[in-house]
Amino acid sequence: MAKQNARPADSRDMYAVHTMFRREFRALPALIRGVAAHDRARTQIVADHVALLVELLHVHHRSEDDHCWPKLASRGPEDVAAIVDLMQSQHKVVDAALQDTEVQASRWRDSATAEDRDMLAGAIDRLLPPLCEHLDAEEEKMLPLIDRYLTADEWAEVGSKGLGNISAGKVPVLFGMLLQDASTEQRALFKEAVGAPAFAVMSKVGPIAVKRYRNTVFSP
Repeated sequence: MAKQNARPADSRDMYAVHTMFRREFRALPALIRGVAAHDRARTQIVADHVALLVELLHVHHRSEDDHCWPKLASRGPEDVAAIVDLMQSQHKVVDAALQDTEVQASRWRDSATAEDRDMLAGAIDRLLPPLCEHLDAEEEKMLPLIDRYLTADEWAEVGSKGLGNISAGKVPVLFGMLLQDASTEQRALFKEAVGAPAFAVMSKVGPIAVKRYRNTVFSP
């Protein structure tokens, strides 16, 4: 159980994180296929966007693997261990698909050909089913266990450790993406996790940064 006299975790902010990943990755295949063959400028912009999303998902998974799953496995009964095993195995499947995406994105970045463009879009088509299956399973099976067995401070650490592995220049765009569909309750949890001063800045800067970013990435 969560430590006695410690406030339990509230993992509702994870729904906003998952909403961001579903929305952003689902938009990629059409975005990629919309780039004209040999348009090197657009190829570089869109390939950079793919790289950003892949990096964010890798960081998110590593933070869970390192700072969340071990605590749950050590505190919960055997049925918790089985769910942790499921999460870890799904991470491996998703991460393998992400590595394939990285390879295809690198090839397209270098060539800007229609063939490599379509190979990258196909890699993301293959990534989406296991990614969405994992996000759904985590929400159904894991978030209730996080709220039961982790404290609020431990849960905040999972997010802060992940955020610490993202370069400062990318953080405003990340916050803009996170806050886009976040509820009032989820915003309050983000504020608690990063601290009121940092959230006050990012809640203003993030939406501006992501609007400019999207104007560049999604311009025809």
